[in-house]
Amino acid sequence: MDLVVENVGRRSETWSEEGAPTDVGDASLNGYERNALFWNRGEGRFVDVGYLTGSNRIEDGRGVAVADFDRDGRLDLVVQNLDRPAVLLMGSGVVGNWLQVDLEGTRSNRDAVGAIATLRIGDRRQVRQVAAGSGYLASSSQVLHFGLGAAQTVDELEIHWPSGVEQRFEGLRANQRLSIAEPGRAGEHEPES
Repeated sequence: MDLVVENVGRRSETWSEEGAPTDVGDASLNGYERNALFWNRGEGRFVDVGYLTGSNRIEDGRGVAVADFDRDGRLDLVVQNLDRPAVLLMGSGVVGNWLQVDLEGTRSNRDAVGAIATLRIGDRRQVRQVAAGSGYLASSSQVLHFGLGAAQTVDELEIHWPSGVEQRFEGLRANQRLSIAEPGRAGEHEPES
């Protein structure tokens, strides 16, 4: 599969005023590039939609965190900038169906770091893993977000906990945030068969 990235490049009119590509100015390692936001079109195709969404800001962005701050199913972004305040970009527009999964470890670590969730709708699968850090100067939400498109229900959700415990759920309805605790408590043993 070939990776195709469209609409990428310098879009600032001020670049030519600042000099050659080796002259990056006083405050930036990136020069005068605008932020990019890539839309995954599937099958290895990504399109920069930063301009269309208003996220192609000129501040010197250094870190980005992703979360659904208002719990409306749209992912929001916090951009940390160099020498400027952070910017909160709220997701807007039409949103498809979604499912969010908030995991809490009991045998594993409480934050469920390392837990893997696999969601299945028909023959399509999505996999998410809980991470403790997601990038430079920022850490995204540990709530796992799945985009479901037009699907109203999830056929199957499997959780693989760092402790080795596995859970399986079927027939989950879309457009909700589930809170799932790891079964059992630290120090408990599995019942013997």
